[in-house]
Amino acid sequence: MARGEHAVEPFYRLGFAGHNSRYIDVSLTLPASDEGYRLSLPAWIPGSYLLRDFARHLVGKQARDRDGNSVRIEPVDQQTWDLAPSRTPVEVSYRVYCADFSVRSAHADSTHVFFNGTSVFLRVHGAEHARHEVVFDGTGLPGAWRVATTLPDMAVDERGFGDYAAPDYEALIDHPVEIADFVERQFTAGGVLHRMVFTNPLPDTDFDRIAADVARICETEIELFDGAPFDEYLFLVALDDSGFGGLEHRDSTALIFPRGHLPAVTARGVSKEYQRFLSLCAHEYFHNWNVKRIRPSAFAGLPLDRPAHTRLLWVFEGFTSYFDDWLVRHAGLIDETQYLAALEETVNRAMRGKGWSRQTLEESSFYAWTRFYQQDANAVNAIVSYYTRGAVVALMLDLMLRERGASLMDVMRRLWEEHGERPLPEGESVERMIEETMGEPMGAFFEQALRSTEPLDVAGLLARFGVAMVPRGEQEGPDAGVRVDERDDRAARVQIVFEDRPGAAAGLAVGDRIIAIDGFAVSGLDWRMRLARCRAGDRLRLHVFREGRLLEMTLELAPECHNQHRLERKAGDIRTEARFAAWLAVAER
Repeated sequence: MARGEHAVEPFYRLGFAGHNSRYIDVSLTLPASDEGYRLSLPAWIPGSYLLRDFARHLVGKQARDRDGNSVRIEPVDQQTWDLAPSRTPVEVSYRVYCADFSVRSAHADSTHVFFNGTSVFLRVHGAEHARHEVVFDGTGLPGAWRVATTLPDMAVDERGFGDYAAPDYEALIDHPVEIADFVERQFTAGGVLHRMVFTNPLPDTDFDRIAADVARICETEIELFDGAPFDEYLFLVALDDSGFGGLEHRDSTALIFPRGHLPAVTARGVSKEYQRFLSLCAHEYFHNWNVKRIRPSAFAGLPLDRPAHTRLLWVFEGFTSYFDDWLVRHAGLIDETQYLAALEETVNRAMRGKGWSRQTLEESSFYAWTRFYQQDANAVNAIVSYYTRGAVVALMLDLMLRERGASLMDVMRRLWEEHGERPLPEGESVERMIEETMGEPMGAFFEQALRSTEPLDVAGLLARFGVAMVPRGEQEGPDAGVRVDERDDRAARVQIVFEDRPGAAAGLAVGDRIIAIDGFAVSGLDWRMRLARCRAGDRLRLHVFREGRLLEMTLELAPECHNQHRLERKAGDIRTEARFAAWLAVAER
């Protein structure tokens, strides 16, 4: 049998006794082979389009045969190794350093252990389609800690430690694992069991309410797609002071969210912060269909050693970003005013800066690996987000379709029917599908929205649905052309400098610490108040620290910059009112 073709079933054992030192211990056992094996670790994780080089966290890698003899491991590149032939079974052992508190990698400490398979499980080339077995060993962990994962279990104890198995390598790395003394809630949606696991929450958190609200979102999405594509689902919710993020998996999601933003048992109504959590859940859950199963052809075949470029992230992330807030409304959890406030934020994020006039939406998708996921100080002036700009395009498509008696959900359902099991090809196939649903040619719109940097007439469409886009400034008072960290009580630390506006003309740069205006101390906390006392045309003398050097600059304030908008409900004729009502209707139950 040639190298790369193995009729083997990889067997892994994971130990967590080193969790306080941020280590997971891994062993991989393979049968004897006259040809040896090629092993590698993925360079990126699906859903997060950046080469992260997970292999750099592997420590102390070695291999021994059944008799205790060392077996040579030769590096091929920074994430790939060749394991020498052996006449007896071989055990490859290594440690994974887990210090990335995010949804993308692995984290271990005295409070929990979390990991994605892409950070832990070596890939055995040629055996990707074989069964993969894993043992989780709970030795050395606190007795109250349990395992939460959707990885199929074979023989586990009451805490979840024991044997698991996956049908292939792609499935193995698509089941994140949380091990902790967590709080759990369960609910049924669409006839499917769902679990929510909360790690490190505040004790007065209203877990029952959260589970009930998320259940309504899940039920709504399942109904829209006429069924769930999984037999169970798991929300892994890691909580801290300020984190935010989510990553989709085939029947689970990993979330990070500020613990103080979840509702307490005494809370009433849906706060803006809690609404953000519900939208995050709706977003990642929508990915069960849109990206995990309806996925671009570029992602097929485990291309995890190199970037997988696609021009379609405006569909997979942009559409999902539009539907997340809409789904929270459609589930009846927020009112029309709250929805419009969330949509307002999305539209404004897409339109601030000059990025939208420098990069097309298809370019934003294609260059996600080197531009969107590696943003620098000039990103706001140079790139556009396929999340927010894609959401605006999705909004426009939905409204245009609704004017013709259809909706963007009709397109999603057709995508699900035709590409739920067959990857979506690059090119204009999705555009043709939208045109067919629309019932008329859309070439001019797609050229403008996807392949040009021309402004889009969002306002005109919204007006036909009884919503006015009213121009407003970024903040009250004259324009300084910069954003500062408003939490800093020692200086106004510059976070964004907008091109062709006063801050850039004065010479300010990201990272500068403005300590005084006209000789009087200023901080991020009072920056807005100080500017509000000024008028357009005023020249302010700034004292600025940059890399330890004190600089003096003159900032000439400009008139208020009206590049943001406020969405306001405007009463219209019967047709307009009917359109608005149908667009934001609550799902019938």
